Amino acid sequence: MTKLPSAQELELSELTGIFLETCNPAAAWLAYHLARKHNLPVPDIITAEIDRFAAEVAKPALAAWQGDRRAKIEAKAVAQAWGCTRGKEPAEGLLLSRRNSDIVCNYWEKVRPADGLRPTDAIAELANEYNLSHKEVERILTASRKVFDKNDPARFDG
Repeated sequence: MTKLPSAQELELSELTGIFLETCNPAAAWLAYHLARKHNLPVPDIITAEIDRFAAEVAKPALAAWQGDRRAKIEAKAVAQAWGCTRGKEPAEGLLLSRRNSDIVCNYWEKVRPADGLRPTDAIAELANEYNLSHKEVERILTASRKVFDKNDPARFDG
């Protein structure tokens, strides 16, 4: 019998998926941290992102190491290497990714039981629970369906 993944393995998989989908560096760094903390293998795509960032941040350090007296490590350059540009907040992106995942899971919990809610009623409840508009909940569910349909191993498109 196949061993079921642990909660830590599932979380690492979720974060890796978020990074693949959004390129959010916060997801990569959190995945790296949790993999190391729980003695799990770091996914290759996460290692590549950590290596990319390290190389970018090391450029001025390498210049200083090689004798460039003008080399400086500036916060702005580090923030740019990490992906913190104007109007982009990586931590908020993680929060929204987790919230959207929770909404999708809660939706299916509400509509799946034999005596489950109608989809429109489930959406109304979720809109109320998460303080979102019905349209926003529908947008989150639609985006999720597109991802699941694209990655569904049982789907055959001929």
